[in-house]
Amino acid sequence: MVYLVSHSLGAVMVKTLGCALVLQAGYFASVLFLIWRSGRLASAAQRTKQCDGDRDVRRQSPTCRGDEG
Repeated sequence: MVYLVSHSLGAVMVKTLGCALVLQAGYFASVLFLIWRSGRLASAAQRTKQCDGDRDVRRQSPTCRGDEG
């Protein structure tokens, strides 16, 4: 489309490289987000696993106190 509008190969190259950089940055950011989210989910699962024990242990643990009820 850029070539049809501008009839310039230079403009095509600049637009193509710009789009490639934007796509690569978006991909990199999404991978970092997924890594961050998986770490949070893993730590939440670990806390849940620790809290699935005896009620006395849950009462003593500061991370499990809100789970009672």
